[in-house]
Amino acid sequence: MGFDAVRKIPLFSGLDDAACERVTSQSSARMVPADTVLALEGQPCDSLLIIEAGHAVALRTSASGRVARIRADDAPVAIDKATALTGQNHLFTWMTLTRCRVRTIPRALFLDLVESDRSVLLQTAHHLATQANRSRADFLDAAIQDPATLVLNRLREMADSQGAIALDDGQDGLAAELGLSRVTVTRALGALTDEGVVRVRRNRIQMQPR
Repeated sequence: MGFDAVRKIPLFSGLDDAACERVTSQSSARMVPADTVLALEGQPCDSLLIIEAGHAVALRTSASGRVARIRADDAPVAIDKATALTGQNHLFTWMTLTRCRVRTIPRALFLDLVESDRSVLLQTAHHLATQANRSRADFLDAAIQDPATLVLNRLREMADSQGAIALDDGQDGLAAELGLSRVTVTRALGALTDEGVVRVRRNRIQMQPR
């Protein structure tokens, strides 16, 4: 892994060459197939995981079998940074949605970088603040917005520069992310299609120009 590749990870974008060398020499990377468990809920967190390519998702299953999901941001991205920072047990089970390249960074190295490198500290603080604001927004949106609006807002977040969205875990995954049933999401997508807002082709959605 070259230094430029390290700096493409937002958390490490400000590292100098010496710090990049520490990351590359003290970490390990591997390719893993889809549906691979990266961390189990309740398992001690002893490392920071970086998704260098592919997509991953956080899962939690209730006693009744209901599954909730949080999809990680697009790669390259460090996942579960808050847990790695605090050293608590994982709050979710992390699993790959697609074939992924995953880098494992020892937690001790991550903490040392937070303490010694101002750019990593600022990026970590920015992540925690953004995550807190997003959680509040998601809570309020779920309370006041109709399903079609919830689905549309999430699709806008997921869309690439061309307005395309790939649902790697299908409409079931989108439903679990939003706390809705699959039927509700299907109906919402149908309504958005009728309004000319989106075009749906299986697990690919295209935002339509307005």
